[in-house]
Amino acid sequence: MVEFYNPITKSQISYHIDKRMIKFLDKVKDMISKKDKDYVMIIDGYEGSGKSTASQQWGKYVDNSLDLPRICMTADEFKQAIVDAKQKQCVIYDEAVTGMTSGDSISRIGKLLKSMMMQMRQKNLFVIVIIPTIFELNKYTVLSRARSFFHIYESKGKMGYFVGYNKKDTKLLYLRGKKTYTYKVRSRFIGRFYGKYVVDEAEYRKKKEEALFSIDNDEKKEKDSIYKVQRDFLICYLKKQYKLGGGSIEKIFKFCDKPIGKTYICEILKESSGELIEKNGEDLEILGNLA
Repeated sequence: MVEFYNPITKSQISYHIDKRMIKFLDKVKDMISKKDKDYVMIIDGYEGSGKSTASQQWGKYVDNSLDLPRICMTADEFKQAIVDAKQKQCVIYDEAVTGMTSGDSISRIGKLLKSMMMQMRQKNLFVIVIIPTIFELNKYTVLSRARSFFHIYESKGKMGYFVGYNKKDTKLLYLRGKKTYTYKVRSRFIGRFYGKYVVDEAEYRKKKEEALFSIDNDEKKEKDSIYKVQRDFLICYLKKQYKLGGGSIEKIFKFCDKPIGKTYICEILKESSGELIEKNGEDLEILGNLA
């Protein structure tokens, strides 16, 4: 059990941290406060295993000023938190908080860490990155930036267990397990934690819901953008290959649930035709022969 002052609530806070974990976190404190270093920790595990809880407890122990604005759930939040952070503070990027995360989304984490590296080092920040699986991260993040890795798991239906790896074993685990997504390196650094929030639980859940809604909207916008490019390409192809004008293409789209008017089709042809035809001219000739 640890107990210390929480400057956010202006009161004492206490919760359980494994004894070995306390010693480890004290070394993290020493590294960022006395050795002029930053520290990147990676946490992974299945959904609902307690990754977010563990990261908050450990981050709060190292930096008692950790608050909700520095528990980030989107890339924009994370970048801003790094910019706004003061010396030796903790910033958490909870990429896994929204559940199933795409490989493309996880790959952006490495790019973010690389782009923010200078500020993280200058401010000696303690950065915790939470993801569904370490094996989706790129080599740079794991081999060059991560100083430790913790896998969170359940045992007999109970959450709150962890196994930890130092920098050397993290590299070894990543390289050995990348192909099969299996944790092939054993570690004796194991322990437990319990489900106590170190920030206001209601506010945290509200922020999580807002992040889920924001991501859903972003994914919809991205899909809509892709569909628009595909639609515009098809319209330009019809003009190029079959010599169809705006009126003729309009008649084709009348069979669609959401038809497109001639005026709008002509605007698409005017804005996009030259670029798309120049870029895909060879392919259009091939498609023409197949037709």
